Amino acid sequence: MKTELLGQLSEFIEKQDILIKLTENERLHSYRYSEVGVIIAVGELEEPNVTEISKALKMTKGAVSKIAKRLASKNVIKSYMRPGNNQKVYFALTEKGEVLYAEHEKRHAMWIDRDMQFLKQFSDTDLERFSFFMEKYNAYLEQKIEEISKNNREV
Repeated sequence: MKTELLGQLSEFIEKQDILIKLTENERLHSYRYSEVGVIIAVGELEEPNVTEISKALKMTKGAVSKIAKRLASKNVIKSYMRPGNNQKVYFALTEKGEVLYAEHEKRHAMWIDRDMQFLKQFSDTDLERFSFFMEKYNAYLEQKIEEISKNNREV
């Protein structure tokens, strides 16, 4: 049963990936998942800087800085400083970034509508059990990510 469940989880991930590629606009295809995450954070955060983005995405500041530089070189985001504060660098979406952000939001809303239709067939009890499982599984995966990341930093 446990091996079958792991196989089902793997199949779920593969099918979600296929659906994303089929429904996603080609404009987003050339961007990595982490880059899209930074675009969304810049679009949603009140004061998007490296620190705030890294907190929101649970990424290192170094990773966010690299991604921000890459997105700036692609003219997706731009950096700026507020008058009177020459220490903090903030980010804003460019016109191109706004288009990508809007496209992602549109696709995200379509995904919610699509999958809410599926979830309607289950009772609240069924969904609570599944939510409990997913919460525990995601916490387990987060712990493994932290362990492996820590081990990689130590090497």
